[in-house]
Amino acid sequence: MKKSVFVPFLAVAAALPLPAYSETQNHTAAGGQGPGRLVVTYDGSVSALSLGPRLASSEILEVGAENIEAVKAQLASMPGVLKVEEDYWVSNPSLPSQPKPLNDVVGALSAQPEYSVQQASATPSDPGFSSQIAWQEPRSGRQGVQDIFAAYSLATPSRTVRIGVVDSGFYAIEDLRYAQGYNFASADGFSGRYLENEIAPDCRTSHGTGVSGVFGAITNNGTGIAGIINAEIIAARALSCDSSGRVRGVLTDTALAIRWLAGDPSVSQAPRLQNPVDVINASIGSQVSRCPGYLQDAIDYAYNKGILTVVAAGNAGENAANMSPANCRRVVTVAAVQASGDLAGFSNVGANINVAALGTEVLSLDRLGQLTFWDGTSFSSPIVAGIAGLLRQSSSTELTPSALADILQSTARSVIQPDGSRVPVVDAKAALARISAKPRPASASITPFLNSPERCQTDAYVRNSPQGLALSRVHEVNAKNLPVVSGQERYTVFASTSTGSKQMVQQSQEPVFLVRDVDPASQDLWIDICDTRGSNCRFNKSQELL
Repeated sequence: MKKSVFVPFLAVAAALPLPAYSETQNHTAAGGQGPGRLVVTYDGSVSALSLGPRLASSEILEVGAENIEAVKAQLASMPGVLKVEEDYWVSNPSLPSQPKPLNDVVGALSAQPEYSVQQASATPSDPGFSSQIAWQEPRSGRQGVQDIFAAYSLATPSRTVRIGVVDSGFYAIEDLRYAQGYNFASADGFSGRYLENEIAPDCRTSHGTGVSGVFGAITNNGTGIAGIINAEIIAARALSCDSSGRVRGVLTDTALAIRWLAGDPSVSQAPRLQNPVDVINASIGSQVSRCPGYLQDAIDYAYNKGILTVVAAGNAGENAANMSPANCRRVVTVAAVQASGDLAGFSNVGANINVAALGTEVLSLDRLGQLTFWDGTSFSSPIVAGIAGLLRQSSSTELTPSALADILQSTARSVIQPDGSRVPVVDAKAALARISAKPRPASASITPFLNSPERCQTDAYVRNSPQGLALSRVHEVNAKNLPVVSGQERYTVFASTSTGSKQMVQQSQEPVFLVRDVDPASQDLWIDICDTRGSNCRFNKSQELL
């Protein structure tokens, strides 16, 4: 039989539950400003007080600032209580500068990447691609880029990857789609509505949209920018926006969101996520010198389920050890560098930093879908999360969070700083090469129509071919190794044009089909799974037909 716990009347009175914390509260708690909430974790043999919402094996109690220390001490002294921790405010790291529309930035297109003719044949059609600096190849004086285009061109996607985003400011725009989402900002009430305009229509923040666009914008659709990976994006809104435009939440909501993204059945505040994510990005931070146990437990739960959590280091130019989740274990904490490779002056630093990525003039999208430059570790983090997803998608074996983190760190480019120190800058091409050491067979093949053993009597085919049809330019495509198409999807063959773009030449619902008037010996041919218009392609890039 479970034991009951007894709390004196005054403590119970102070701990009367509220349906959700109030954004108007501004309580002063130990260690700075706090929402006046306690997280009580119980021994497995002790029942909860049932006064507040649950968080795994813990309970969240509203106590008020004036009583927080006394109630905390009382609860900690009770038999069967393992620990009592405070909840903390959390927000997006303060942006070092306001987002800038691409068209407002003079000379933004002056640093376009230089591609060879062979590379150009696979260049994404998205108009903002030429200004996506992180995709460029590193060279002297430009060591802060991630060489994403090279990795993107070499990647061999073998499965769908799901990336969870803990943030706020999610908007539905043409170049970005969310597969699922949920609101965990308890100030607004837990619900299936997670788009900002649905919950806080007066708010104009689009931080979550900008973060998601960095790795998940739809590629090759002639709109917006290129996403690093064709991922299913799961939005976990954990911050609320008040009438003055201030965006913040509580760290317990962040912990709940992480658990939900990992498929934890103990999260009663939302329907269980039946298909957990592969990678989580959290571009948020709370000023607390130690990772709270309930947050670390949530990260550990995700980690043990095979999910890597990537987090922003923060933009205060201070030690990341004073920011959670940047100071938590089992995360990849990302600092920001400039395109030159020099550490950005605003970026947090210290022993908690695992890697760095571009954090200045990162091109993404705003709430209207406009091309916008963003600064901050908030946008370095999704670059790394997207590369982690690309690695997972392309690996022939299941990569554990530990293996993913090791690949990202061990293949990082060590960039010497002006003070002689070194910063590990993520290199997407080197990371992908680590998992692609063994060559793989082509996903699809193309062979001359008349070369098939079934057509060994070629003379009969030639004599009876329709007038004007050159059978030497008819080829058979075999895409049986690619995933099966569904709905409006089609196996789609593209041919490179003289300008380096791609033109659709054939579509089929069957994996083996014929293509006429092509010559693989003199043309670059590509295959993908796309919609009937040849856009919104599944692989986030076209694979070369061999």
